[in-house]
Amino acid sequence: MITINQNQLNTVEYLIQQSAQGNHVLFDLELVRKVFSIKTPPMSETEAREVESHIEKLITLETFEKQKAYVEALPEEILYRVIKTYFNIVENDMFEKSQVRH
Repeated sequence: MITINQNQLNTVEYLIQQSAQGNHVLFDLELVRKVFSIKTPPMSETEAREVESHIEKLITLETFEKQKAYVEALPEEILYRVIKTYFNIVENDMFEKSQVRH
């Protein structure tokens, strides 16, 4: 678990809010489409921990430019896992904030 300051929390909330509206600040739209068009097996525990460390690192970077540069420098396989995890976080956030349940 990491400790983040209020500014970092505000940045994360902004990124999630933007993604929920379809504005993917950190990821190229075509790359996102490509990632979700590929069938991939579930992540192993080791892979999940690795992705978690990358998500934590993203949160600690000070600017969107640094965050975007960080994800662009990731190896493709890891980047794909980070993207899927990121959108899982966005989806969970949207679900938690939704008042309509079926």
